Amino acid sequence: LKVSSLHWQGIDRPGDGLAVEATADDGLIEAVSLRDARAAVIGVQWHPEWFVGDRDGLKLFQHFAEACQQRRRNRSAAHGRAMTPPVIGMGTPVVAG
Repeated sequence: LKVSSLHWQGIDRPGDGLAVEATADDGLIEAVSLRDARAAVIGVQWHPEWFVGDRDGLKLFQHFAEACQQRRRNRSAAHGRAMTPPVIGMGTPVVAG
């Protein structure tokens, strides 16, 4: 998995419940997850959006989308009905022209 390791800050020692998921060649922790979480929890020390055009770069976003869909299914089942997903906006679209 490619990462954009351009920072000088990092995790020295993961806190309780965190699992190291990825490290850089120099040993710097690049990704962690939360063990025993009720939902998918992952933290990364890079900009995965810089690699969305790369097949490996999409894996993190696909994992996130799948986790969201699974959470929605679980919540729907718990409530006994289908749930309508919220509409999430990213600001006002800009039209060049």
